[in-house]
Amino acid sequence: MRPAENSERTLLLEISQLPGIEVGLFEVTSIQLEKAIIDANFSIRHSFLTTGFHDYEAQSQGGDSKVSHPIRVLTREGLVESTISLYRPQTKQGDPRFWISRLGQIHPHLEPGDLVAVVQDGSNCAAVCLSDVARTSTGIREIGDLFGLAPSRASTVAVELLAKLRTLALHGPLPAVRSGDTAVGLSVEAALGIRANSRQAPDYKGIELKSGRSLRGDKNKTLLAMVPDWRASPIGSYAELLYQYGYTKDDGLKYLQCSVAGLRPNPQGLSLAIDLSAGRLVESYSTIHASRPILYWDLGKLQQRVAKKHAETFWIEAEEVLDGFKLKRVIHTTTPRLSSLAMFLNDGTIFVDHTIRQKPSGGTRDHGMLFRLKARDLRQLFTVEGNYLL
Repeated sequence: MRPAENSERTLLLEISQLPGIEVGLFEVTSIQLEKAIIDANFSIRHSFLTTGFHDYEAQSQGGDSKVSHPIRVLTREGLVESTISLYRPQTKQGDPRFWISRLGQIHPHLEPGDLVAVVQDGSNCAAVCLSDVARTSTGIREIGDLFGLAPSRASTVAVELLAKLRTLALHGPLPAVRSGDTAVGLSVEAALGIRANSRQAPDYKGIELKSGRSLRGDKNKTLLAMVPDWRASPIGSYAELLYQYGYTKDDGLKYLQCSVAGLRPNPQGLSLAIDLSAGRLVESYSTIHASRPILYWDLGKLQQRVAKKHAETFWIEAEEVLDGFKLKRVIHTTTPRLSSLAMFLNDGTIFVDHTIRQKPSGGTRDHGMLFRLKARDLRQLFTVEGNYLL
């Protein structure tokens, strides 16, 4: 499936901010327009599974197990009712399929290459041709009306935590418990009585804490660390990755400390892309002559990690002062837009930082493979519940 163009991406972000919805994407082909049969790629399958709309894994093969739901198709004349049918054929290993009844007749302006969003919240379902809406600038007001407005996802724990942080701020700088990049986070957690740990679960009663020296727009913010699927990947270890794609510094040791993003290779020839058919994030190495995959992440597992870790997050800014750290402000986020995760990985909004280096004594040292984004993009990935001064 091709990447979304800027106008399509803007529309997709607008849709993704609707309450309680998930979005799957597919690219229109001439065969789909002729036969109305569409492959249910990873984004479609995962979005259906997330809301409980449909589980292809639990569905038997054959026409007798076909499932149908009402769907509204957004056309140039407004929403038109139709039916979406979900099934797994007896042939081709039962690859998940769906079709939208009379799609080409209902929406005669569909063209091969158009991107269509299937939007649903577990009960209501709609199809929006992002490309045609972008061509005509008609907008998606009807889709917004269909799914309504969301209540705040902020928890009562958030009120408690904000009060604690404001109390700490009133008592002056927090003592620094360590120096370096992790000093702010460890100092905040120590002041809140949270013991240092390496758990993947959120830090404070279900709220993740992400503390740093700045929330300025161009600053990198770490979502999480996640290693690739070493068994499935062509490269099977940190050591092999460093040996093949690292660079040598003046100290004679190898390093691979760089950012890897979508759209284009970095100076080391590394880039990211989404393979929706396989449901994975792919890191590739490219030269002017060829490109080859080197690392794979399971996209579903990555989405699950983001959903679990960042259901509710406090992004804390603290200024470094002589006596420690002075708490400045908090951006409070909820509800990661998992449907947009693949797009953000594809277009460079979310990127991976490698942090590997060779030890003088042999072996490797690393701080994980870090999934990051710029602070200015937090509101694209999350719902911002508040921006508080401390």
